[in-house]
Order: sequence, then C-alpha cells, then structure tokens
Amino acid sequence: METLLENLRKRGFVPHFFNTANEAKEFFKAELKNNTIGIGGSVTISQLGLYDMLSEGNTVYSHSVDKSPNVLENASLAEVYISGANAIAETGEIVNIDGRGNRVSSVIWGANRKKVYIVSSTNKVVATLEDAIFRAKNVAAPQNAKRLNLKTPCAIKADKCYKCNSPDKICRVLTVLGYPTSAETHIVLIAENLGY
Repeated sequence: METLLENLRKRGFVPHFFNTANEAKEFFKAELKNNTIGIGGSVTISQLGLYDMLSEGNTVYSHSVDKSPNVLENASLAEVYISGANAIAETGEIVNIDGRGNRVSSVIWGANRKKVYIVSSTNKVVATLEDAIFRAKNVAAPQNAKRLNLKTPCAIKADKCYKCNSPDKICRVLTVLGYPTSAETHIVLIAENLGY
C-alpha cells in the first residue's frame, strides 16, 4: 500500500488511507462543511452513507438519490465532487467506466470545482494500468450492469465484458486519470471490501 500512496503523491494526488469505513466517514464529516457537493453513482459511496451524512451542513446533489431534472447539472457545478473508482493501479492511475459520462466528466472538470474526492476500497487496487483497465471492464462494469438490471450480455452473468453494442451499454466512456486536472484531488483508500 505504501508504494501506491507514494505513487499517488508523486502524481500530485492527495492520498488518504483508512483501515475502516467508519474512519473514512469521520474524515469526510470533518473535511466537508458548508459546501455544494456533487456525488457520482457509486456503490462504495452508498455503502458509506455519504449522501445522508453530508446532507447535514452541505447542499448535496446525487442522481442516485435525487431524480430531479437538474441534478446532473447541479452536481457538475458543485464546489466539491465525490466519485468512486472502478480500479486503481499501484502505479497511481485511477480508472473509471461510465455509461453517460457525467461522473467521469465531473471528476475531470467543474466550473466551480475546488476539490475532488475519489473513494475506493483496497480490493480495487491492482498492479498495473493494464490490470486496472481489465478490472474496470470485466469486474466492475458487469456487476454494475447486473445491479442496474440492464439488458446487456455482461449483466446476465456479471462475469466479463462481451464488447456488446446494446443500447443499455454501461461502458461508453473509459477514463484514465493519471494526474489531477482542474482541482485538488484526494484519493481516499479504505482497507475494507466495498463496492465492485
């Protein structure tokens, strides 16, 4: 883990390591007050209960919880954006796959963005960038497609990417974040098995 933390620092990220989900929640509770916060769709973030916790003292936008028509736009314009990660390479790259692009675009850029937080459990850490891309396509995406009841080949077995052309395709956009872009970017790692 120390190698990953050092590689993230070298790339300009601000890494944080927590042994438990509760420690990570306490970090967010202390860190984020009186902000507008956008939250991307993430099982890990849902398992942490960040939406409810951060809604006390902040204005929070998450399309996973709020179905209002402007929620995606409001999340993209928030001062802080929180996203999960589909995979993280020990070399320091963060890989995400997205169906609409709202989550990955909000990690990369936001007009009012001050900080980005990418949350991941250590079960998503792999050795190389190639391994991270493989994991995102063949582990995270199929399990998310199944969870969302999509009509894709990968959702049926939740076992691998079938390189389909389904209209429900969940893997339309793949990003490799090698360095922070427009905002201070924190990587929050948790030594528990969370998300996909």
